[in-house]
Amino acid sequence: MSKLQDLEPYRHLASLFDSQKFMRHLGVEITHLADGHCELTLGFDESWSEANGSFSNGIVGSLAENVACAAAATLTQPGEQFLTVEYKMNLLGSSKGDRLLAVGDIIKSGKSLKIVRSNVYAINGSDRVHCACAIVTLAAT
Repeated sequence: MSKLQDLEPYRHLASLFDSQKFMRHLGVEITHLADGHCELTLGFDESWSEANGSFSNGIVGSLAENVACAAAATLTQPGEQFLTVEYKMNLLGSSKGDRLLAVGDIIKSGKSLKIVRSNVYAINGSDRVHCACAIVTLAAT
């Protein structure tokens, strides 16, 4: 899932990202990390498509939740763990495209809770459609 050697100073997160077996199975790539921010991309595969040829909404939701977790992880210390306790996602438009881009940004980062805004875009050539947004709450474990 990751090439964290290229994403210093986040190398300490490599084991966390590599433990995300479902994301790794899908072929999700981390394309950008910064404090409180993450971007993930996923290329289209017909085996996860809806009848209309768009990405499955389950895939869209998984990306929205995982990009939020990754954005939150950029603000954690080694040994700290947070798990998703709630998320609300709105589907805004078609997720039909060559790939998905998921963007996660921290809204609030506290000791016990982190609140993250996720946006997912369907990319088709140079066209970009905002297909989903989510608010994700993570709690310290």
